[in-house]
Amino acid sequence: MKSSKLSFLRYLLIDRCIRNKQNPYPSKMYLLDKCRDEFGVNSPSTIEKDLQALRQEFDAPIKYSKKNDGYFYSDPNYKLLGVHHLTEEHLDALNFVETFLYEFKALPVLSNFSDAVDKVLDGLDITKKFNDGQQKQFDNFIQLEKSIYSKGNELFSSLINSTKNHEVIRIHYQKFDVDEVENYDFHPYLIKEFKGLWYITGYAENREGIRTLGIDRIKNIEILSDKTFSYEHHNVNFDREAYFKNCIGVTLKGKPQEIRLLLSPIAANYIKTSKIHDSQEIIREDKDGVEIRLKLVDNNELRSIILSWGNQIEVLSPFSLRKKIGEEIKQLAQKY
Repeated sequence: MKSSKLSFLRYLLIDRCIRNKQNPYPSKMYLLDKCRDEFGVNSPSTIEKDLQALRQEFDAPIKYSKKNDGYFYSDPNYKLLGVHHLTEEHLDALNFVETFLYEFKALPVLSNFSDAVDKVLDGLDITKKFNDGQQKQFDNFIQLEKSIYSKGNELFSSLINSTKNHEVIRIHYQKFDVDEVENYDFHPYLIKEFKGLWYITGYAENREGIRTLGIDRIKNIEILSDKTFSYEHHNVNFDREAYFKNCIGVTLKGKPQEIRLLLSPIAANYIKTSKIHDSQEIIREDKDGVEIRLKLVDNNELRSIILSWGNQIEVLSPFSLRKKIGEEIKQLAQKY
């Protein structure tokens, strides 16, 4: 076992001993005996170092009582992470999260953060080992679909740091099917994922407005070390929660509008369970199907969803969207 993991297990044991109301004010020798039985610790200095680490690294309010010749918490409500109060339901949740992390840490987009993910996994493992009982191996009966997309991976950690630190960066960007590389002096606001692909949204100085760029199409970035930004630059009032609120995906062109769709009974069963968008409302429902209303920007992502359902979805309004879908169906029919 890694030394850091073993140390943390001792911290958890010491915390439990100090908070044990049945045996208050544990002495140093009592803590040593407990750690010896559990972890083979034989040196009192190890206990002293652990107590100091708890004070310094975890802000544990550990005090020594001369009267009782033992240790106590000056704040009786303090608990180290609270892990020994985890219920079976909590442990199931941790196992489920652990399954996700193990599955996704190998993804190219996360490879630069594998050390950080390993530390989280170590922490989850420690937490579960401190609790009694047999743990479920969720990966034995849960299968997750992983994206194999990898382009842009090598830039991901740099983009995260620049976004976090409000650094202005120069992005060398190449659109699909275009030979020319464009340069953007870019204020990165937000990194967004959609269907396994990653995008960065921010203010592009040379476009004098907010743009969203596919990370997979970024050739290189340079940090402009003498420049930082705030959202107030260039009179931009960016709200990360609201910016994509009325949009599926990342393509924002035009204003949100009311969209009405008629779903067949088959499509309705799925779409009522897994909404097309948060704005989805049911207008009417009868034997012929379900009519829903959405407030969305008309973009390629929305039209792709509608077309993917074939004749199970009909666009009722607006007419402009109905016309685009009709033209797309005609072009598709000509291919067959």
